[in-house]
Amino acid sequence: QAVAHSFMVAAMAAMKFVALGLLALGKVTDAAKLVRLNATIDSKNPVPDVVTLITEMKERIIADGKLEEQSYDKYACWCEDTLGRKAGDIAKGKENIEALESFIVKVKSEIAAHGSEIEQLKKDIAENAGSRREADEVRNKEFEEYHDEKTESEQCLGALEAAIKVLSGAGAKKGFLETTREAQLLSVVAGVRAVLTRPQVANSVSRTDLDAVKNFVDRPEDFMGGRLGGVSAAQITNNPFGEYAPQSTQIQGILKGMYDTFASDLEKSNADESKKAKTFAALMETKKAEFEALQETLQSHTMDSATKTKDLADSKASLDDTKEQLEADEIFFAETKDTCRTRASQWAQRSRLRTEELQGIVQAVKVLSSDDAKKTFENATTTFLQLHQARKARGDGNLQRGIAYDHLTGVAKKTQSLALARIAVALKTGGHFNKIIHMIENMIQLLSDEEQQDITEKKWCEDKMQKNKWELEDLDRAIKKAETGIERHGSSITELDEKITELQGTIEASEHTLQEMKVMRTQEYEDVLKAQRDDVKAIELIDQAIVHLTKFYHAQGVSLELAQGTKRADPAPKPELSWAKEGASYGGRQGEHEGVVAILGMIKEDLQNELKNGSVEDGEGATNFASDMGHLQETLQAQTKSKRQAEMEKAELESKVANLEELKGLKEDDQSAEKDNEGALGTKCKWLETHFDSRRSKREAEVDGLIDAKSYLAGMSE
Repeated sequence: QAVAHSFMVAAMAAMKFVALGLLALGKVTDAAKLVRLNATIDSKNPVPDVVTLITEMKERIIADGKLEEQSYDKYACWCEDTLGRKAGDIAKGKENIEALESFIVKVKSEIAAHGSEIEQLKKDIAENAGSRREADEVRNKEFEEYHDEKTESEQCLGALEAAIKVLSGAGAKKGFLETTREAQLLSVVAGVRAVLTRPQVANSVSRTDLDAVKNFVDRPEDFMGGRLGGVSAAQITNNPFGEYAPQSTQIQGILKGMYDTFASDLEKSNADESKKAKTFAALMETKKAEFEALQETLQSHTMDSATKTKDLADSKASLDDTKEQLEADEIFFAETKDTCRTRASQWAQRSRLRTEELQGIVQAVKVLSSDDAKKTFENATTTFLQLHQARKARGDGNLQRGIAYDHLTGVAKKTQSLALARIAVALKTGGHFNKIIHMIENMIQLLSDEEQQDITEKKWCEDKMQKNKWELEDLDRAIKKAETGIERHGSSITELDEKITELQGTIEASEHTLQEMKVMRTQEYEDVLKAQRDDVKAIELIDQAIVHLTKFYHAQGVSLELAQGTKRADPAPKPELSWAKEGASYGGRQGEHEGVVAILGMIKEDLQNELKNGSVEDGEGATNFASDMGHLQETLQAQTKSKRQAEMEKAELESKVANLEELKGLKEDDQSAEKDNEGALGTKCKWLETHFDSRRSKREAEVDGLIDAKSYLAGMSE
């Protein structure tokens, strides 16, 4: 029985300490439960109740594990998504850097190529302008030479024509007409002398004929019979002036040959001039087309160079930004990876420890719930009750301990102190007063540590919740700022779309105007060429008409300008014939012919002036056209540049909108994560609102009770 008594005392003490352990873990929450548990232990088998408490503790541990597992799974998903996204961003950033560096090298080479092309195009344009000026100068010089040659040829033709007409009257009857012709002969000698200086004469007239004409020019009196050379046989007649002996037949034939040569050369010169004018016009048109093509190519290269220069600057800025972002992403990736690895290690350790804890609980329940254990505890409880009754019967020796136990129990009930309840149980099971006092001191220190832990936990929760609040406020501001930027940029993009549409309309109108100007200028130039061809042809026709009109009078040896008749009085009037003056020699309508020839000459002169003025006016028109085209091209370039600038601004804004939308999405994801964190913190730190103050007040009361118990026990031990 003594052995059984000792065993049961130890068993009951162990059971009570198990209950106290559960109370220490907070599973039994007040002293009243401890008192009831003590009563249960004193009155019956306590093991089933202990098993129930352990099982409940197991369920709570499992529930806590599931909550922690859910929290870690969410954190692990965040780590996986974030690291995956950042790894993609880093890879994309490296690709972008490589692409930007290659693009920068390419653009630099293209800009250099454009620079070389632009310099060469400028040289080509300058050479084109110089060649056009040179061609224009040569053409003007050719036209002046042609005009001077034509004028001289016409003068020679006039002189030859006059000389032929004068010489054609040789052998006529003496009288006033003969005297007039003599005067005319003397007057045309100077003109014929000038003709002899022309190079065509030496090339077209034989030496003998040329000497004869020179003899005629030097001694015209030899062709007037004895009229100018002293006394001749003609003076033998009744005519005091002598008979006119014509000697001009040879000279007249030579002069007619010279006249035909000059007329043929003039016609050939006119044809050559017409051909040169056409060739010059075609050359200038080709040069102008080449000039316009060079200008357009220069404009294209200049615009491309400017665009690529801006692209180069933008690419360099993008490269710097991308490198900076890549560096930040790599740092964030490394830090996040280390943090996630640390959390994973911590979670694995916590899971392992919780599993070990649950395994221990399962083994404890298995030990306490077996059939042998139940029988053993039932027998031990019955034996203990009997011994307890015996102990009560002999309780006079433990009176002081019982009084102390009652005091401690009363204080425990009054202060609701779990610690005092544990101390009372320890005292009742035979603990020495000094040992109990030491336990009280340890318990006071434990409560003090617990108080400090609650304060630390409270500060951690407050800091985390405040930080979470600030994060949510910052994220909310960032999202609103992004939304405002997206809206503002969207309005700007709409305005730029309208501007681009308007500029496109003006560009199309300018291009249409440019095309119309080219068509009009081409038509004007064709009209000028046609007018020149018509003028040249008209001049040729007029020359032919004049030749035909004067051919009859040339054959008759009559000058249209100087031909006139003489009327002599007859002492015996007789009926006159209308053509009696002319006799068998028909003279035609000389006066009317003279008027027609004069009119044709004026028309011809007008056409010649028109031909010359037309070339001058066409040159001025070409200059004005080039100037207008230059101004319109500048306007079109400015419009195109404005449109391209607007398109680049729109592209930049669209890129900013895309970045803002991406930023907004990231911030919204962060906001969602922070809200989840807010919920987790609210769950974890909710006890601060409901239990912190009550725990503190109860702890203070418990400490006061422990101090009181310590003082009481110290007094009794003395």
